[in-house]
Amino acid sequence: MKTILVDDEIWMMKQFEVECALIDEIEIVSTFTSGTAALAYARHNTVEFALLDIEMPGIGGIELAKELKKLYPTIIIVFVTAHKRYLEEFIHMKADYFVFKPYTKEDVEDILNRAKLLSKRLKKRIYIRTFGNFEVFADDRPVHFKSSKAKELLAYMVDRRGGILKSREAFAVIWEDRGIYDKSNSALFRKVLLRLRESLEEAGIGELLMTESHGRVLNADMFDCDLYDFYEGKEESIKYFSGEYMNQYSWSENTLSNLIEIKNKIHNL
Repeated sequence: MKTILVDDEIWMMKQFEVECALIDEIEIVSTFTSGTAALAYARHNTVEFALLDIEMPGIGGIELAKELKKLYPTIIIVFVTAHKRYLEEFIHMKADYFVFKPYTKEDVEDILNRAKLLSKRLKKRIYIRTFGNFEVFADDRPVHFKSSKAKELLAYMVDRRGGILKSREAFAVIWEDRGIYDKSNSALFRKVLLRLRESLEEAGIGELLMTESHGRVLNADMFDCDLYDFYEGKEESIKYFSGEYMNQYSWSENTLSNLIEIKNKIHNL
């Protein structure tokens, strides 16, 4: 987790830095003695975990937390303070944890262990990569598909970003050289759809594909995806995009053109 420490008492931050060095999951990317400097950094750099003092010069910890939540809705926030009068504000802010000064070595260890647990809960089991070649991972392991067309069908659904997919439409895109959607081709589509369901079931993620009254749709709450992060403006995904998108599939060119256009606009700004 990319972590920032914000406290105008430098010796307090040093104590956290020493403890964090022993935990692989936590990477301190910067420390600050003012909330203003911390917010300026967060606007241009990803932050996943923030330890914030309440009373600081400039922007205080409560205000800083609100701004960080706007930038990164899933950020883990831990407040530290010497004053218990802030307890109600901690609850209102839905802070993940808070600790009162002076804190002990055990307090620091508890905070970091809680942060690790929260990070694991926030991370989704499924990750879908679209930049470069299309790949799906479940619990950090690649999902193996029973047929290339089953994989392509899922890719096309990801590309649609939440739109309900009708059988006839999917067939026209993925099997553009097979003519009309007649009885024979309908049977072919159902067979590939079955292969896709079997592949997802074997990977333990069968709930990813949902059936609606008018077609199929993906359960977007179950996965993270570089494409979706890109459109949400997440910095890491925008940086990672290098002009390649679902290289296996010719129908992906329209989306690729759109991604390139957006990236160029961001670069010019």
